[in-house]
Parts: sequence; structure tokens; C-alpha cells
Amino acid sequence: MKIYTFNQRIENLFKSYFSDFQNIKINFQDHEIKIQVNDDDNFDAASLEIKEDTCLYKITFWDGYSQLEIIESSNERDAGKNIKRFMKKMIKILNR
Repeated sequence: MKIYTFNQRIENLFKSYFSDFQNIKINFQDHEIKIQVNDDDNFDAASLEIKEDTCLYKITFWDGYSQLEIIESSNERDAGKNIKRFMKKMIKILNR
């Protein structure tokens, strides 16, 4: 059985949730992952950021209008659940 890193799991989730959308991108940096919607009408469009510190995952979700949510998770499993939830919210925003 192949063991995936946290970044690989997030990338696989991204591919499975957003395969039908062209206006969304993912960017990996050292300890940070950014998922952003490219919207010409909204320069501050929806985004999802995951920052990984020693034993803490800080997940920031912006819906592009008025709602900002910040969640901190102490393990990858909980972080993954929250990221899935926010990805589903992003799909709802993209389908508007």
C-alpha cells in the first residue's frame, strides 16, 4: 500500500472535486497550500489556505463575499475533514 503525504492527499482531493472547473487553481509552497478561484468580476474571490506548523494545521476559508472561517486542527485527519467541507462550499460558490 502506497503512503501519501498530506500535500498529495490534498492534491488528489482537489483533482476529484474540481476536475470540471477551469477557473480554480492550487498552489503548493513550503508549508502552505492555496486554492483560489479566478473570477474577473471579483478580485477578492473565494479561497482556501492551509498552513502547516509543527503540529497544527491552520485552515482559512474565504467565500469571496462576507464570510471568513478559520479553523485550527491538531492532526491531519481532522484537517482533511475540514478541507473537504470547505471544498464542497467552494463548489457551491462556483455553481452559482
